[in-house]
Amino acid sequence: MSSPDSSTRLSPTESVPTQVIPSPVPSLSDTVIGLNGAPEKHDKTSLPVEEPLNQQKVEAERPMKLSQRKKWSLLAVFSLGFFVDVWSYSAFFIFTGPISESLDILFEQQTWVITSYAVTFAAFLLLWGRVSDLWSAKPVFSYGFIVLGILDLIISFLPDKYSFFVLRAISGIAGATLIPASFRLIVAVFEPHELGKAFTLYGMSGALANTTGIIIAGFVEYIPNGGQGEAWRWFFRILAILIMPFAIGSLYFIPTPKGAIAQADDKWKRLDIVGTFSMLAGIVLLILGLTLGASYGWKKAGFLAPFLIAWVLIVFFFFWEARLSDECAILPSKTWRIPNFAVLITLGLFIYGWWSVNFLPFVEIFVRVHNERAIIAAVRMLPQGIAAGVVTVVLTLYPKLTSNPRWPISVGLIGGAIGLILFTQSEGDVVGSGYWRWVFTGGAIGSSGVMIAFTGTNVGVMTSVPPEMAGVAGAVLQVSLQVGSAVALSIQSGLLTINPGNLENFSNVKASWYFELGWTLLWLVGFLVFYRPGKRPVSSAEDGAEQGERPIMAH
Repeated sequence: MSSPDSSTRLSPTESVPTQVIPSPVPSLSDTVIGLNGAPEKHDKTSLPVEEPLNQQKVEAERPMKLSQRKKWSLLAVFSLGFFVDVWSYSAFFIFTGPISESLDILFEQQTWVITSYAVTFAAFLLLWGRVSDLWSAKPVFSYGFIVLGILDLIISFLPDKYSFFVLRAISGIAGATLIPASFRLIVAVFEPHELGKAFTLYGMSGALANTTGIIIAGFVEYIPNGGQGEAWRWFFRILAILIMPFAIGSLYFIPTPKGAIAQADDKWKRLDIVGTFSMLAGIVLLILGLTLGASYGWKKAGFLAPFLIAWVLIVFFFFWEARLSDECAILPSKTWRIPNFAVLITLGLFIYGWWSVNFLPFVEIFVRVHNERAIIAAVRMLPQGIAAGVVTVVLTLYPKLTSNPRWPISVGLIGGAIGLILFTQSEGDVVGSGYWRWVFTGGAIGSSGVMIAFTGTNVGVMTSVPPEMAGVAGAVLQVSLQVGSAVALSIQSGLLTINPGNLENFSNVKASWYFELGWTLLWLVGFLVFYRPGKRPVSSAEDGAEQGERPIMAH
């Protein structure tokens, strides 16, 4: 059986949502599972990639014989993990302000409420995918889930910002276990003909969690505040209460499959600890430097030291990966030689950031400036989620619209630019009639456009790589998306302090959106210049014949 990150070729009668996050699990399997349930072998000799010199043979995994009730119950547990991961990010667009007031977090440091989790989450996806391959996905999922629940409970009682930031970062490491382990476990549990439905439902749970995160946070804000009874503290406690029974139960309820390369003798070498931690340190220092530079000045040591060290570590990471064999490198160097792969991964740095830099200031303006309840602010932002959902449904029904990523991505970026232009023209009039004229319209157009660009990028990445590299490709895309969001929030936090008044002074917010608008147009021009249309790598004549009917999607 295929590993969960293998690409899935759609039959002419089936499709899956294109927003599903690709699996962040490196794979060495060369079997692809079609949604019709038939395992399909691919001849690697026709692939334009290099074969590892010491690659060990991987035996295909066989699904466990479980009842239908237990299979779908397990999927519910895996989906709960996905919900928690997404809520741990999206809900904090509502809670950033209250947490900052409670823990005396300076305005220019507020983005770390969100990015402290997102940065470590992104940096550890590849590592946990490799651990799931080398040992077993069950302990990765179960113990990661348990640790996340414990950390959420501890965080709810923290008295200061420093301990909050540190434990939020550690909880991001724990949260990163859930997605790659879930993909492995889904493939181990379900029969080939059930995988399409299972992965589709799993992906839909993530999309639903993203939309409901701020709504749930808005309702939690109704909990009476004060001391240890503050709403944001109760949100962490609710997460812990929700997590712990299922996390502990998963130790007994989830079967124990072997990893895809569990027979490898050099497991510790294949973990690539040096590469993982150099990438993590580089990402953290880069975002720290940008935050401090935007807030305190670009000539200060607070910016120069972490920023320059970050680039040394990033260069070292790529140098280190290039010297390792493909089966030992957490990010094989051959990945970057695939046509358009680097262009699309670079584009991924823009996508999540678009939503982040309008969600956070809008919510803060509604709550702080206009004194609205958090739930009202959440409802005001809901049209962006609905617009993105409608686009997803349309592209699911008509997948040929994204079969050539060049045009949907270009159209999507233009839509994102139009949304930002409308936001800037509001001049602070974001409630009453101004809300419908500028915020609602700009959000609907912009969010729809960026979702189109995201889908085109997703399809472009996954169709540019051969099947056995789909997991690595999906993981790298996720890292790009998450890091781009963190960087965008870090830069915005500095731009919001250009003039006195922070968020209360709309000229600061407007400046951050103008920066994002310029960034959007730069990505559009760069994409049109560097993207080179061409056929994806295929592994057989049959694949070549079917190319263009449906895009290959990796969950």
